[in-house]
Amino acid sequence: MGERTDTDGMGIDVEGSELVERIISSRRLRELWCLRSRASGWDPPDDWWTPAVESLCTAAFEETDMSAACVRFGQARARSGVSIGTTLADFTALGEVLGWSAPPLALMTAVAEGWVDGGRSRDDCQDPLTGLTTPAYLRTRLAEVYRTAAKGAPAPADHALVVVALAAGIDPWRRTARLIVLGHELRRFFTGGETITLLTRSRIAVLTRRSAGLDTSVRRLREGPCRGHEAEVWSTVLPDELDQALTFLSEVGKPPMSG
Repeated sequence: MGERTDTDGMGIDVEGSELVERIISSRRLRELWCLRSRASGWDPPDDWWTPAVESLCTAAFEETDMSAACVRFGQARARSGVSIGTTLADFTALGEVLGWSAPPLALMTAVAEGWVDGGRSRDDCQDPLTGLTTPAYLRTRLAEVYRTAAKGAPAPADHALVVVALAAGIDPWRRTARLIVLGHELRRFFTGGETITLLTRSRIAVLTRRSAGLDTSVRRLREGPCRGHEAEVWSTVLPDELDQALTFLSEVGKPPMSG
């Protein structure tokens, strides 16, 4: 038997040789894993959950082979733009919650192989869950916009970012469902070739041209689907330089700015 440990002082005993005691639900395991990952530096917290996390928790709780779930987990992290180091650290956090002295090499290898496979997937430009484009694709589009500006056209001045931000503290399943619905609604509002991107598991951004009707569209979003799904929405002009725009994307997971 493995050594029992207390997880984060919560009075929950886990045992490495048994993965997790039967009295702990898969949902509780997920919560403890998320807390441990956040304590280890995961940020932003709302971007942590994916269906692959749920698959891993279920496999661990039911004491079934975790290899396939580890591959899916690695793929999901790569497609979300998470580095291999952060992915392995996240998986190690799960092992700590389960009471492992060290993650099994075979499972770490499965995670790494999944990450490599996910990183070279031809579907990288699209989030498989919501169908929205990925942050990497949006960064590419921004670079194109700024290259056009460098040739003399005031492209950044002619573009804006619309950001939709879900409220904090929503259950992961409910948050994902709302993201899917909001992604569908945004595609109905923006039909002129705009780039609609899933920035994090609680933020969507739309790269669009500025127009006389943009403020009206934002207001309709705010009073319609965003209100119904407890989401904030605001727009912001693009900064003068590309690196400033990329910095904004990295910061947008923080509490929304007034717009």
